[in-house]
Amino acid sequence: MTPATHPTCTTASLEGAKGNLLDQAGGLFKALGDPSRLRLLQVLLAAQGPLLQYELAMRAGLQVSNASKHLTLLVREGLVRRHSEGTQARFEVVAPMVAEVCDLVCGHVSHRIQESFKSLS
Repeated sequence: MTPATHPTCTTASLEGAKGNLLDQAGGLFKALGDPSRLRLLQVLLAAQGPLLQYELAMRAGLQVSNASKHLTLLVREGLVRRHSEGTQARFEVVAPMVAEVCDLVCGHVSHRIQESFKSLS
């Protein structure tokens, strides 16, 4: 996405709230910058609906306590929503841009890997 398609990201619009906006963007990148959190998001996106925490952790190959720590950060950054049901918790992706960002990043990584293989040939 370019600044032209998102006016809130232009240099001029950042002048007044540069620190706060950039801090929040940094928090999102931090949340998306951990392989365990990406696995949790991948599982949630594939499920196309809420999952119980223990089921989500199991599908992502994580211990429930470790998944809980990562899910807390994803919730805090507004990427995932937590629904309490007694002693259970269900999680779901709430930010539509999560799938788009993951697709863009995975496409970029895939392209880099293909280019690396081409250069080895």
